[in-house]
Amino acid sequence: MKKTILLLLLACAPLGAQELIPYNAGKKWGYAAPGGRLAIAARYDYAEPFSEGLALVRSGAKYGFIDRAGKKVIAPQYQSAGSFSEGCAPVKSRGLWGCVDKAGKTAVPFEYEALLPFREGAAPARKGGRWGLLLKDAREFRGGIYDEIYPVSEGLARVKTGGKYGYIGLDGRELVPPVYAEAFPFSRGYAAARLGDRYGFINRGTLAFKERAFVSIGPYSEGLAHAQALDWEGRCGYIDEDGRQVILALFAMCGSFDGGLAPALKDFEGGWGYIDRTGKAVTDFKYARAAGFRGGVARVEYEGRAFFIDSKGFEYTSAAMNKKKAGPKSPAPAKAKRKAPQETH
Repeated sequence: MKKTILLLLLACAPLGAQELIPYNAGKKWGYAAPGGRLAIAARYDYAEPFSEGLALVRSGAKYGFIDRAGKKVIAPQYQSAGSFSEGCAPVKSRGLWGCVDKAGKTAVPFEYEALLPFREGAAPARKGGRWGLLLKDAREFRGGIYDEIYPVSEGLARVKTGGKYGYIGLDGRELVPPVYAEAFPFSRGYAAARLGDRYGFINRGTLAFKERAFVSIGPYSEGLAHAQALDWEGRCGYIDEDGRQVILALFAMCGSFDGGLAPALKDFEGGWGYIDRTGKAVTDFKYARAAGFRGGVARVEYEGRAFFIDSKGFEYTSAAMNKKKAGPKSPAPAKAKRKAPQETH
């Protein structure tokens, strides 16, 4: 669960249009404008995309926040942290988690063993070894009886207890009992789930499960879910909530759509790349790791190095930025042809 907590901290804070994008300059990180123009020099040991006007950065072993001018708004002082969401950022100090506002003032006391970013007015939190929901306005911790709990989606939080998944409301009431072997967040009125050995979708309005004829269905996002069928020979494609195939099963592994793009692995000998909603590749298939897009950027790894790319595939590294700044090489001037000497008579 520790790895899951870290991934959720980095991934679940909502982002708007990205104004500045982190770039990797080897051992240090800075920020660039979209397209690669330098904005903030590389001086951080790690940097996250901006969220609600502030960006999470790490200097040494401590985390803090900067504004778009590169000014320290909250000095690096925390053991760990997540990006701002709904005006609050989860931060860890002296072994416990709390939440601070944009002035650095404590908004949620440091009394939790784990705390994820707020979404829809609630944040998953762990206290006394059990997970529950922390309500933002009431500052009330509800539940505290689950093995795991995940960020709220469409008014429901996915919970895990006894090895099975269900959903609770913001008031802590159990609305879907923990009977599912797999379950995912709601999006556009549906959530993918597995009941026993049957895959299908849960309807947000009725909370009823409807089976679809597939041997695997992943998270439903932006109207599509990656899936596998018996006759797809181990390949994955994408379906809608009715089970209609929208993107052909051409991939070895598939990720969820976000911002109109999804990570996909063409074959196990190659790397990850990104496809659009038609299944067309928009980047090369070369990355060792490829996360989903948030606010127009995605974190990838290539040849042991982590960095961000935009939806056009531009890589935010110092090498790529310098190459773009230099521009295309001008062709060498053509040598003038020597005229043959004229014969004299």
